[in-house]
Amino acid sequence: MTDATEPTPSEHDDDHVEHMLDLLSDPDIDHVFVEFSDINGISRTKQLRTDYFLDSWETGFPVNLLLLAQTPRNAVPEGSGVGEEIDYGDGRLRPLPHTACRLPWRDDAARVLCDVVDGGGLVGAAPRTALARVLESVPDEVDFEFTVGSELEFYLLSETESGSGYEPITSHKHECVSWATEEVSAFYNDLAAWSEEYGATVTSLMHEHGAGQLEVLFEYGEPMGQADDTFDFKRLVKQTGRCHDLWATFMAKPFGGRAGSGYHLHIGAFRDGENVFEADDVDMSERTTNDGEATLSRTGRQFVAGVVDHADALAALGTPTINGFKRYERGSFAPYTASWGYDNRMTGLRIPSGTTRIENRIPSADANPYLVIAATIAAGLDGIERDLEPEPPVSGDPAGDRPPLPQSPELALAALESDETLTARLGEDLIQAFVAAKRAELESFRKTVTDWEREQYVETL
Repeated sequence: MTDATEPTPSEHDDDHVEHMLDLLSDPDIDHVFVEFSDINGISRTKQLRTDYFLDSWETGFPVNLLLLAQTPRNAVPEGSGVGEEIDYGDGRLRPLPHTACRLPWRDDAARVLCDVVDGGGLVGAAPRTALARVLESVPDEVDFEFTVGSELEFYLLSETESGSGYEPITSHKHECVSWATEEVSAFYNDLAAWSEEYGATVTSLMHEHGAGQLEVLFEYGEPMGQADDTFDFKRLVKQTGRCHDLWATFMAKPFGGRAGSGYHLHIGAFRDGENVFEADDVDMSERTTNDGEATLSRTGRQFVAGVVDHADALAALGTPTINGFKRYERGSFAPYTASWGYDNRMTGLRIPSGTTRIENRIPSADANPYLVIAATIAAGLDGIERDLEPEPPVSGDPAGDRPPLPQSPELALAALESDETLTARLGEDLIQAFVAAKRAELESFRKTVTDWEREQYVETL
């Protein structure tokens, strides 16, 4: 139920506490939101009076642990480990002072991210705990530091005039088309301005391939900081959309026949400023198409091999909804196989040109960033520790040449449950809660009769 992992000292040092207390001394701030991520990556909060928060923050605030494992529509799964097994009991939200900031869309409120604790230890089913656990499991001989960058695509939608559905804010495929980008300038201007105060500073906007599909980039960081920033970024994007009477969604495939939204995770590794994933001696056979800007070292190949080896389990964590599996398509920029290649957008893992790094393209945009980062690093570490060597890199479409990723959530969840390495690194409590929540979603879907079924069968059968 609990995990021995504790926050790093930097998260609770005196400077950060002083910063938080100074922020909340502003008489205009009447409310503090204590915030955490559930299994789905959804932001959950309690809104507290500031004076109550200041009196009690060191001991934390009660929270029903079942909130960690509920489905996106708050159905209660069976067998989560945080429900009936503990009599639906409470844990506590322990604020992380270094995350305190104003809510930029309000004049009277601040927020603080929290760890979820129980009996003094971190709750194992909490996604942030899983990432902390993975980072603490890095062996001493792996004496380098990881850097992480997140690229998330999303759709910006307006409600239809009838109010019965949604339509993209722009009309067609407008990848990087200037006027289409200008169409969303009011949204982006607020997003960019608010991101400064919120701590997830955005750096660029581009219109993606789908109508109404955007990609906004923000800065790289160390793994836990990047996970917090990505979690914040998704909350910020959705809130900014609502302030403009729009719906921003990270749903993987909101429209059939249009581009899906991915979560491309970039992992780098450095020792004393040197890129650990970059080869010292360039093998001509493994050069990229642009004169070998990015060529993997032995450690880089080991990391890639580990991620490919655990790709089926990673698909469960990276594609957490039944909708997300509709994103996997042959011959597309969305991955279909457990594969890797140099500057090849059709593979599951891509080694981009420029600074040598490893891009995991398997996750969809609706995935939980704490779990995506944790599982990718855990799988790569396993490849390093076992001295794995990947199959040769793929050029062109790898479909038919490399094994396909699981094509259904049932297959992916079965792979995750049987993956002893990822279970050990992320924690049994986390995997139990995740699988229980996702199976509850699948059961609800199986019981739902859709318009497609009525269209196909009412008149014909």
